[in-house]
Amino acid sequence: MSPDKRKTRDSSPFTFRTIDAEIIHLECVLCAEGANSLFAKSYWRKRVLQASATSGLAPNQQQRLRRLLEHIDAS
Repeated sequence: MSPDKRKTRDSSPFTFRTIDAEIIHLECVLCAEGANSLFAKSYWRKRVLQASATSGLAPNQQQRLRRLLEHIDAS
């Protein structure tokens, strides 16, 4: 895999200042629609993993993202 593709896959477009809004969005969507919405579970898993790749996450943010992954897996 080329370095450019790896960077895109492993990087996050979020910062420690913007990640809370993304986590809230993911929590709202996944609670309201579940992981079985218009988009496949793989889409939601990718979004959560992308958010998880954000540097500087606080422990509570990491925990919330882990719970979202568990929710996706359980649905």
